[in-house]
Amino acid sequence: MTKIQVNNTEVVRPSHDSARLLLDLARTHEVTEPERSRVLVQQARALARANQDDACEAESLYRLASLAHYDGQPGDAFALAVEARDFAMAHDVTLVIAWALNLIGLVHTNSGNHSEALACCLQALDCYRGTGHRVDEGNMLNTIASIYHELGDTDRAIVNYEAAMNANAQLNRPDFDAITLANVASLRAERGEFDVAIEIGERALALCRLHAVGFLPEVLSALAGAYGGRGDFDQARTLLNAALTMLDASSVSFDDAVRASVELSFGQIEHSAKNESDAIAHFCNALGLAEVINAKPVAFSAHSALADLYKGLGRFEEAVYHLEAKFAINQSIFNEGTDIRIKTLQVAHEAEESRHQAEILRLRTSELEGLVRGRTTELEQFQLEALERLAILGEFRDTDTGEHTSRVGDMCAEIAHELGQDPAWSERLRLAARLHDIGKVAIPDSILLKPGPLTPAEFEVMKTHTTLGARILSGSTSPLVQLAEEVALNHHERWDGLGYPNQIGATDVPLSGRICAVADVFDALTSERVYKKAWTVDDAVRYIARAAGTQFDPTVVKAFMHIAQSRLVTDPHFADSIR
Repeated sequence: MTKIQVNNTEVVRPSHDSARLLLDLARTHEVTEPERSRVLVQQARALARANQDDACEAESLYRLASLAHYDGQPGDAFALAVEARDFAMAHDVTLVIAWALNLIGLVHTNSGNHSEALACCLQALDCYRGTGHRVDEGNMLNTIASIYHELGDTDRAIVNYEAAMNANAQLNRPDFDAITLANVASLRAERGEFDVAIEIGERALALCRLHAVGFLPEVLSALAGAYGGRGDFDQARTLLNAALTMLDASSVSFDDAVRASVELSFGQIEHSAKNESDAIAHFCNALGLAEVINAKPVAFSAHSALADLYKGLGRFEEAVYHLEAKFAINQSIFNEGTDIRIKTLQVAHEAEESRHQAEILRLRTSELEGLVRGRTTELEQFQLEALERLAILGEFRDTDTGEHTSRVGDMCAEIAHELGQDPAWSERLRLAARLHDIGKVAIPDSILLKPGPLTPAEFEVMKTHTTLGARILSGSTSPLVQLAEEVALNHHERWDGLGYPNQIGATDVPLSGRICAVADVFDALTSERVYKKAWTVDDAVRYIARAAGTQFDPTVVKAFMHIAQSRLVTDPHFADSIR
């Protein structure tokens, strides 16, 4: 190998060495010299491409994604991980498919998109188990367990933590067990099972001292939380001071994120012990570190704790400052999570669109213009089906069924026909209206699945599903998708101008939006949701009638009522309920 200097960083110029050697060398520098590792991986990728080494090229893409992830660049990490997954799928590199899926899940987790994270990580584990590669199974199970933990499903979390330890035992990896046991200790402490948590945490600490010294501060912090929960504050302080001493030791290399987390834990212990001044000092230390390294979850927790502390002390101005900062971070985390969700949809849609365009080009090149026209219609239908699957995904998260989308589309078409609209447009609306709530795929589960009423702040987030839906559907040349974009944006506008997102009223709201507003509300009222029971059909019809001229276009309501009356004869469910 020929060594050279690039920006004072030693790198290796590939000569006769394989891409595999470069990748192995890069891995040894991932933690200590990430920039050098990135240069080595880029060289490995170039060499792998030149030698048509698909496996190494796929792994190079994954390594670049992983480096971006640990460097705090979730957008780049996500895009590179998707590229790695797709390249690995195209070239049947199954191990990289599993790694990339797991990394996509980690990015989703850090962005608060826990449902998507769980789906990716479960798929990654299933794929990984088919490779014969065993080293990473415990870590993957540990990640899945931590996602269940974040979702509040502690029973499934414990099952997966135990599975992770079983996998580690078969590989003789006590270092992995130390990390998993520490996570279990934290979970048990959260459940109030402090004695069990302490027992498990002590086991984790013993293993960590022998096999995973690099994780000692985090394990000490987890064990301290269990002692603090039991009220043994002196022992908790001893453990946390030991963690901070280790972090100060020059011979051990730890990052500031670990120190911030330990300071946060120390603040929580002192708060529980009613030592408010010490608690404030530790929370401020955690906040300062978190702001330097942009660790938003830690900063969010620190601001939240300080707001509560200052409120309890009667220092309301400082409490308000930290409360506002907490909300700002929460909005930032939500925006990042939304961007990742949107990027997921865009990547999938762009890949499908590229495939369709390539097929159209192939047909045109073959001078089969007649077939092209027919095929273009078919491709538009494929595009609609792909988007409709996304819309139904949102509905499955919001309700127990995806049939709401179809029912709303059917009702919209009936109303349009009743209004005397062009039959072709009315049938296009039937399909387009099925996508009215596609933006809900970008709404966090904590809001979409909340069983009780939404707070004003949560409702503001929920309202963004209209603009997010329009954003997902924007840019298409298809008249059908363009109509769907119009419906998604406008189906919550009102006749009196008090709707959202743009507060337009009367005929300024496109007819498609005015029609969908009636159909959507009617079906929502008569459907059971996590936050309400289903209304009877006659109550829902009366509501629609009373809202004519305020919430709804009177002409659209008149058409709807005519449909409702006509169904008295043909539909016994209508007949029974609005008699």
